[in-house]
Amino acid sequence: MIGNPRTSSQRKLGVSGESGEPPEQPPIESENEDILALLVNEPHVALQSGQILFTEGDPPSCMYVVKTGALRIRSGGVIYEDVGPGGIVGEMALVERYPARSATVYALSDCELVAVDEARFSSLVAGAPHFALRVMQILSRRLRAMDRRYRPEPLVAREPLEP
Repeated sequence: MIGNPRTSSQRKLGVSGESGEPPEQPPIESENEDILALLVNEPHVALQSGQILFTEGDPPSCMYVVKTGALRIRSGGVIYEDVGPGGIVGEMALVERYPARSATVYALSDCELVAVDEARFSSLVAGAPHFALRVMQILSRRLRAMDRRYRPEPLVAREPLEP
C-alpha cells in the first residue's frame, strides 16, 4: 500500500445500508474507462470498507482514482457523491492548490485506489490531454449538481437587463 490514507486503527464511518448489506460494486462508467487505462499499471492504495481516505481540513498531497470499490464524498451531513471505478476524488487539491481538503472521503466498500501526486498529474495532463478534459468535466458536473442543490428552481434564459 502507498499513499497516506487514514489507517483502519483510526476512525471508521458506518457505511452499511438499511439492509445491513454492503453496497454493490458500481459499474465502470464508459467515460471513466480512459482514466483507468492511463493508470492500469500504477501501484495502488488499499482501503477497507468504512476507512477514511482523508478528512475535510486535511492538507492535500494528491488526488485518487478508484480502481475498484466505491467511495463517498461528504461534508458534515451533506453527501456530495458516491464515486465508483474510474472516478476521481481529491482533484481540487491539484487543480487549485488549496491548502485544505474541502470534504471527507471514505470507503463504502473495500477499495483499490491509485494515488496521483502533482508530478504525475502534470505528466498525465501533458501526455494525455483528454485526461485534463475529463477532470474538468467531472469538476463541472459536480459544480452543476451543487448549483441544483442550492438553487432548486430551474435556470431559465432571460432577456439581458436594460442598462
